[in-house]
Amino acid sequence: MKNNTSFNHIYIESHLMEHPKTKLILERLQHTGEISQFDNIHTLIKSSHQVYHPSDRSKNLVLSSIRGEILRKCPGTHGHICCNYHVINQYIGCPVNCAYCILQGYLNQPFTIINVDIENILETLSTVSVKNQNEILRIGTGELGDSLVYDHLTDFSLDFIQFFKNRREFMFEFKTKTNNIDNLLKEPNPGNIVIGFSMNPESLTVKLESDAATIDERINAASLLVEKGYKISLHFDPILNIPNFRDEYNSLIQKIFSRISHNDIAWISMGTFRYTNDLKSMIEYNYPESGLLSDDFVLTADGKYRYFRPVRTALYKAVKESLTAINPDMPMYLCMESPEVWRSVLGTTPGCSAKMDFLFKKRGIIK
Repeated sequence: MKNNTSFNHIYIESHLMEHPKTKLILERLQHTGEISQFDNIHTLIKSSHQVYHPSDRSKNLVLSSIRGEILRKCPGTHGHICCNYHVINQYIGCPVNCAYCILQGYLNQPFTIINVDIENILETLSTVSVKNQNEILRIGTGELGDSLVYDHLTDFSLDFIQFFKNRREFMFEFKTKTNNIDNLLKEPNPGNIVIGFSMNPESLTVKLESDAATIDERINAASLLVEKGYKISLHFDPILNIPNFRDEYNSLIQKIFSRISHNDIAWISMGTFRYTNDLKSMIEYNYPESGLLSDDFVLTADGKYRYFRPVRTALYKAVKESLTAINPDMPMYLCMESPEVWRSVLGTTPGCSAKMDFLFKKRGIIK
């Protein structure tokens, strides 16, 4: 995957002009476009021309300070089980350009935002650490943007690793579709750091993830990280109802585990393709040839459209069977799924989000 080092326009929040991360990013950018300062990001958004396609949004960069709640629980979705995950929105927007990406449906700013004030984030985490000595929190930065796609500009991964490495009350995950791991390889034996790779069969990544690393590049990156002592998580999400899906996903899983051991897996999540009305409109506008919306879908309790339950169940079971053939004790969970599908696929349900941690305790991921 080619690392993005150029933007058409860079907007910098005025009080961050001399921030060390701002200077680092500007030094590393191959930028010949305009640089502007701003005082209020909401005014900036209102005054900017709206763009819809993710590749257009990612041509403009905002260096800002993080706003709102810094560490928050994944919002989950009504009527579906959440995995008890916590998120930090370090990046808002993503240049990876996936046709199915939910961010198209609810990000309204015409640029990518990097929140450069890492010190405020780490201060918040220090406070959380003191208050939660008896609780393990799973945290990640991959909700509103890829965790590593701009790491060659920011070095945020090094900051997070240094902070988390001696704090066993946290499990921290970088979630990515890139192979941008040079900084990670500088930090061997990171302990409680997990690197999550989103996975789909190659036929889908070529068609629907045009600016992501190839599957071979992601698997190779995972293999290199395992050699350095990292645990790997795998995210089969969104699983798509494609012809010959059983063989396609089985081939993918066989390829992954030909390079890494099941003992190196921290957890595996599965989620099927789902969309809101807003995302549907964006897919129709941005990716009319994707074929993503050509199947039959049903409106579910959370206001999202999903494959009919028997289809989702069949997809999950196919992936699960391929995984358990590698190791019967794979630590798997379903992302934003109903209790009924949980029981049908995994034979049980956590009952509540807090009990999700039990899945990870069984594997020794959480002590």
